[in-house]
Amino acid sequence: MTTITLEIPESATDDISNLVKAKGGNILSIHNDDEDLSENEVELLKRGLKEALSIKEGKVKSIPFSELWND
Repeated sequence: MTTITLEIPESATDDISNLVKAKGGNILSIHNDDEDLSENEVELLKRGLKEALSIKEGKVKSIPFSELWND
């Protein structure tokens, strides 16, 4: 696979993401210059994305929804 870094308008994010996924690619990260997110929130989002990709690739076992809300 090839990695490409793009800078696109916020309004085009969904279209570009859908195109990449339709062609069999993966979105590795999304950097938003929006200052509404704290650095901690951005790091948590990156960590969540990395974990989701690991689950998708079969490297990590996911936790079923039924176990998350089993209180």
